[in-house]
Amino acid sequence: MPDVIAERTLELTLPSGTQEGIRVRVWAPEYSPYFRCWVADVEVAGAGDTDKSHGAGIDAFQALYSALHLIPAMLVKYEDDGRLSWLGEGWTGFPAIDLTNA
Repeated sequence: MPDVIAERTLELTLPSGTQEGIRVRVWAPEYSPYFRCWVADVEVAGAGDTDKSHGAGIDAFQALYSALHLIPAMLVKYEDDGRLSWLGEGWTGFPAIDLTNA
């Protein structure tokens, strides 16, 4: 398995005021002979749950780019649990990307 190339820990503040860490990690893209394309794994873990997926592409850049696009959608599941933040700010540092207007 390739190396983790990026990692960020977010804070999930629950209604009770308790905070939990939500870790986001991205692995270096690698070529997959099985899928016949490049893949970059991404993981969101914390609050008793782990969600893994991967971006895919014709080359390593496209695989990494698509993996980064997945992160905001993977974080949506925490919206009902509390407020996500990064470094005490009111956002996660992962802007949602609207692909319909691209």
